[in-house]
Amino acid sequence: MSFEDLPCVDFVELATDYLEGAMPVKQRLIVERHLAFCSPCVDYLDQMRATVAATGALREQDVPDPVLEPLLHAFRAMHGGGD
Repeated sequence: MSFEDLPCVDFVELATDYLEGAMPVKQRLIVERHLAFCSPCVDYLDQMRATVAATGALREQDVPDPVLEPLLHAFRAMHGGGD
């Protein structure tokens, strides 16, 4: 895989692993090369970092019940946990 082989849509799928440092070195280097030439993906990554920083400070009690329940339901459904 090279820079040319990493379309932006694929970068979006890899962004979380990249931020968490959870990818092999070779793949990380490909992502970083992509970022060197793609300012929209850099912007996307910056937005993800800002979102993680903002939401990482939330505690369960900070989220109103009418919002918390649907979020928990969606999370469980995404991860096959059901209710």
